[in-house]
Amino acid sequence: MSFKLIPIGYIRKGADTFIEILPEFLDAIEGLQDGDWIKLILWFHKSDKPELRKILKVHPYGNPKNPLRGVFATRSPYRPNPLALYTVKIREISDNRIYIDWIDADDGTPVVDIKIFVERYDCPNESIEEREVNIPKGRIIGELNIIPRKSDHLDELEEVSPDEFDAVIIELGNKTTVLSARELTELIEVLKEIYDELPVEIKDKLRVNRPQD
Repeated sequence: MSFKLIPIGYIRKGADTFIEILPEFLDAIEGLQDGDWIKLILWFHKSDKPELRKILKVHPYGNPKNPLRGVFATRSPYRPNPLALYTVKIREISDNRIYIDWIDADDGTPVVDIKIFVERYDCPNESIEEREVNIPKGRIIGELNIIPRKSDHLDELEEVSPDEFDAVIIELGNKTTVLSARELTELIEVLKEIYDELPVEIKDKLRVNRPQD
């Protein structure tokens, strides 16, 4: 089995550091915003040599005083597939340029993918296991991602209190929080109070424009 990776852009370094997105992939950055954190996957082309790709152990940080360690336990550029992973903050987006802070990749390094940083995936905790998350029921409202937990059998929850049951994941940008069933109930009550305080004229317009099932 073989794989083919194609660059979607290149790292450019000068007075500023930015990602130059190739024209055919420009539509793919729609939705990214200044201030977003993203994951960059780069191809360390200077390490793409047969002899370097065979290196399986290195001295961390290139310092021979450090004991040899397998490359999968390091961030060495020498690896069977010379992929590099960076987490960076978008400083500005201008046309096909995504400006970021300085990184140690060389000018001209191919970028093979960009992914939005998601705390739940990239800094996981033990609150809700991924298999318990009901992804198909997730909703995007404005800049909020709201992802419910899958329903469990009641006989498994007899000893679990509403304060202990994590009910929903709420993501805003790269920040993630988990609400318990009780907290979710309190949030619903607060939102209802806020809705009730909306001007009648606005509520009437909302009712008229409400999507039909």
